[in-house]
Amino acid sequence: MAPRTGARGDSGMKQGSGQRGLTLIELMVAIAIIGIVAAIAAPSFSPLIEKSQRRAVINDTLAMFAMARQEAVLGSRIVTLCPLNSDNRCSRDWSKPATLFYDPKNLRKVNGPEQIIRVVPPPSRGKLKVRSFSRSYFQYRADGMVYSDLGNITWCPDVQQAAKPAHFLIPKSGKVRLAHDSDGDGYPEDSGGQPVRC
Repeated sequence: MAPRTGARGDSGMKQGSGQRGLTLIELMVAIAIIGIVAAIAAPSFSPLIEKSQRRAVINDTLAMFAMARQEAVLGSRIVTLCPLNSDNRCSRDWSKPATLFYDPKNLRKVNGPEQIIRVVPPPSRGKLKVRSFSRSYFQYRADGMVYSDLGNITWCPDVQQAAKPAHFLIPKSGKVRLAHDSDGDGYPEDSGGQPVRC
């Protein structure tokens, strides 16, 4: 009986010794292959990422302006949208977060946290170009109309071939709309019918 038990133990040991891990060289080769495949595949993901970011910017921008207009009407006061500098005044640097705030005295400045409606981070990819004539901000009046001037915003992708720009037209009525590419050249047209290029 004793030899039989020993035989079982030997067979158990043989099964255990049949399993082996990767050697250091095998592991390094596997990592190198994964790295090469990732390097080859990464550029093909760029258009997908840019298009996804474009959709996100479109949704966020339309929602931001809709909220600004709604808050101006509901609050019966001016609402301002702009990036702020260190003094909490409107600045021209749209690479910073955009702040939406109540501005009843039209100072284009945040004097206290109770004025702030929302802070919107800038896009994680691409760049915003804002044209509000001579101003660096957008405002809505209590009737929902744009206060004092018109303007537009263009989002430009990091990789021009990966996604077309997104161009937003801001008319006097205050209802922001996305410009479309009506001629199929890959670029949306501005209010004058000209292609928007970055």
